[in-house]
Amino acid sequence: MKRWKAVAMNRITNFQMYCIFLVFMGPAAILEQPHVIIHILANNSWLALIASLFPGLLLIAMYSYIIKKSSQPFPQLLCEHLGAIPGKVLGFFYIFVFMLVAAYTLRLFIEFMKMNVLPATPISVFIAVLLLIGFVTIKLGLEALARSSELVSFAGLPMTFVVIIIAIVGNFHPERLRPVFHVDYQTFTLGLLTCTTLIGKFAPVLMLGFFLPDKNRSYTVMKYLLYTYILLITLTTTGIIITRGALPSMNLTFPTFSMIRLARIGTFIQNIDIFFIGILIIGVFAAVAFPWLLACFTTQKILGLDDYRFLAAPSSLILGILAILIGSNNLEVVIWSKTIMPAVYAVSFILIPLLLFIAALFKPGSDQNNPDGSG
Repeated sequence: MKRWKAVAMNRITNFQMYCIFLVFMGPAAILEQPHVIIHILANNSWLALIASLFPGLLLIAMYSYIIKKSSQPFPQLLCEHLGAIPGKVLGFFYIFVFMLVAAYTLRLFIEFMKMNVLPATPISVFIAVLLLIGFVTIKLGLEALARSSELVSFAGLPMTFVVIIIAIVGNFHPERLRPVFHVDYQTFTLGLLTCTTLIGKFAPVLMLGFFLPDKNRSYTVMKYLLYTYILLITLTTTGIIITRGALPSMNLTFPTFSMIRLARIGTFIQNIDIFFIGILIIGVFAAVAFPWLLACFTTQKILGLDDYRFLAAPSSLILGILAILIGSNNLEVVIWSKTIMPAVYAVSFILIPLLLFIAALFKPGSDQNNPDGSG
């Protein structure tokens, strides 16, 4: 009974889960995805982003089915469907994956700040500040992350849309979208798969969905999240092409910020990009803290520990070192974004869940809605 009360304190609402994933996906995707997809499909990038809605719906349907057929959240459901030994091995693998995602997100943001905002600031300062904020968030628990994500979403999402639209309206060159679908099917398929692998970052719903009042509502929440995500990324990428052009954007590490800097209202209101930077700084801490929390939570469950909060301190050192080791310069971080991270997302968040889905097809369903699987 005591254990159940402790778990119940971590209940989150449907909207809070929506906000957590929005903040987790949004900042990194806005900085990373347009640069990656434009290099593949140039002016036709927006077509692949829209088309990724369909495999995205299939992915969240797969995650929802796994949740429905499971009595325990991730990572326990790995053991439930695949057996104790394979489940624990994969559990340790996911600890590393979540730490890698958190470190990569941290390093991506640091490169952005170093190149565009505070170039003279040492990288160690950025790492220390963000890890300190993330450490406090994890110590406070899932509810603190959920509430802070709500605040960031309320302020950040509308402002981001407004700034992007202002930039597009002030520098509107729709002819840069032509020729439409002037690309071979092999290249388009590669672009579509790249977009789909990033949507695979919705996979942590396999854990978070069990903290909802009704875990079966996770599909509806993720569906609206997918619509928002596709709209945001498509608008951002289309805006970059319209305002900057596809070929010039290929030479920019962060073309999104280059587009945002064009946003102005008349001749009086300029430098609106400061609002975008402020939103990004607020949002990135949650984008780092969430996979970091997932790594600590997975470690707790795999090792049978009483709590995950005490793991925040030792793991912060690992996270900081890993963020530094990702690359010695911006070029190496770009290589990670184009090659290594899509492969990590594909294997960890799509192929392994597909294996779970196949295993779940041959198991009876579960009506348990509580996180610890008790009645």
